[in-house]
Amino acid sequence: MPEYRFTCPHCNACATVDGGVRERLLVAGCPVCAGSVDAPAFVEISPHSTDTP
Repeated sequence: MPEYRFTCPHCNACATVDGGVRERLLVAGCPVCAGSVDAPAFVEISPHSTDTP
C-alpha cells in the first residue's frame, strides 16, 4: 500500500499516512485543526527509497 506525506494547508500539521488514512482525511479533514483537505495536501512517498546520501 502506498504511503503519503500529509501537510495540512491550514495549520501545516504533517504526518506520514497510508492510503486508508489518506481517504479518511479527505472526508473528515485535518485531525489537528479540522480544516478541510484535498488531494494536493498529500504527496506519495516511496517506502523503499533507493536514494543514498
